Amino acid sequence: MKTIKSTWKEKIFYAFGNMGSYVLWSFLGAFVNIYATDCIDPGSDLIAVLGDIILACRIFDAFSDILMGIIIEKTNSKVGKARLWFGISIIPLLIVFFFLFYVSGFDKIAAIVMISVLYFLFTVVFYTMNCIGFNAMLPRISNDSYDQSIICTVNSVFTSIGGLVCAIGVPVLTFFGGKSNQNAWTIFILILIAAAFVGELLCFIFVKEKPEIVVADKRPSRSDLRKGLHALFHTKYFYIAIALFTINFYISLSVIGIGDYYAIWVLRDEKWFSIFGSVPMVTMAVGLLLTPLFIKLFGKRIVLVGATACVALGNIIGSCFPFSWVAGLIAVLVKGFGSAVVMSQLFSLAPDLVAYIEAKIGLRVEGLAASANSFGQKIGSGLGTAASLWAIALCGYKAKAATQTDQVIYTFITFYWWIPTVLSLVLVLLASFWNIESKTKALVAAKGLSVPLSQQKEQGSIK
Repeated sequence: MKTIKSTWKEKIFYAFGNMGSYVLWSFLGAFVNIYATDCIDPGSDLIAVLGDIILACRIFDAFSDILMGIIIEKTNSKVGKARLWFGISIIPLLIVFFFLFYVSGFDKIAAIVMISVLYFLFTVVFYTMNCIGFNAMLPRISNDSYDQSIICTVNSVFTSIGGLVCAIGVPVLTFFGGKSNQNAWTIFILILIAAAFVGELLCFIFVKEKPEIVVADKRPSRSDLRKGLHALFHTKYFYIAIALFTINFYISLSVIGIGDYYAIWVLRDEKWFSIFGSVPMVTMAVGLLLTPLFIKLFGKRIVLVGATACVALGNIIGSCFPFSWVAGLIAVLVKGFGSAVVMSQLFSLAPDLVAYIEAKIGLRVEGLAASANSFGQKIGSGLGTAASLWAIALCGYKAKAATQTDQVIYTFITFYWWIPTVLSLVLVLLASFWNIESKTKALVAAKGLSVPLSQQKEQGSIK
């Protein structure tokens, strides 16, 4: 099979698309609870209900992600199989995001209802369309595994901007009037929407699917879809990919979601929320620069294991000294290095699945494989956000109080350090099982394939 790689222009503009959506996604996960508690202040009961609703949305994701994957598989347009849906989702995604943070004028119950409905539309409908469309484009602009890893590394550089937005969120809101001021939220949200729109539009305009990667991209039959779904659901790598995404994004969003409260009440200074979010950018940059070299020297599996171990080490340091900002700073720097490498490689798991399934049954399943990424990301993010809301509601936290109880303090520590420590060790174990590339090569060698089965069938070399 002819190796087709992406150009640097495509790598950069593809990453702009990821930046656009992740700015919105990370801000939603980090700040929906702060908006609810500080701007709306509906009381602990309604905060807990909001957490329940956010978790319920993740149940719908189990269906919407697979459905979107099937829709992409059945799409055949001049715009592209996946690119079409990525483009369609951009405007409604931005509109819904704006109104999610524009409900404080309603009474408290109505405001929570509005947030719940809009959160459902954003995550289950439009972000699903956007995320799966975006991820399904990757194996259609490059079919080289190493090049795909480079694309994902560049992606992570731009994705880190989303993390930076979370780090500067509180100072920016304070500058515009404070976390309890609706006008401050509106101004900041409009800035984020403008940045997201530019990134998404640049990606849509300048990144196009390459038909030469798939010789004959015809609409699959129902039999093909059933066969693709069966193969995907019966490979352990599909579930490992979902678990890796779920745990990684749970750790990220639960820590960000509880981070402002941890900084205020455990470290006794809100500035540490922004510092802990921005300082790791240094080690993240180093990790991203070294990732291509690591992949070439050691392979994806070893790199994933090492990077997740680095994340675990950082969490262990923070867990041992939760009241120390010095230990916390060291911990987030160590975590930053590992998390950057992990994030850069997570989005290359879907192309690995595509190549594996194609070698196994001769069908390409870009949309279905991308649903593993999207589903895991949204389940993890939703659980992380919901968990932080439940923690705030159930531990007895009082938004207007001058002090908090020990129960509140240790709840924040538990969700910021202790739970992520346990889960990051699980990540190390899961990463050790990702030997899909060697399995794919073995399948190709065993069948004596020089090109994928799907292309051989179209060329008539398989009867």
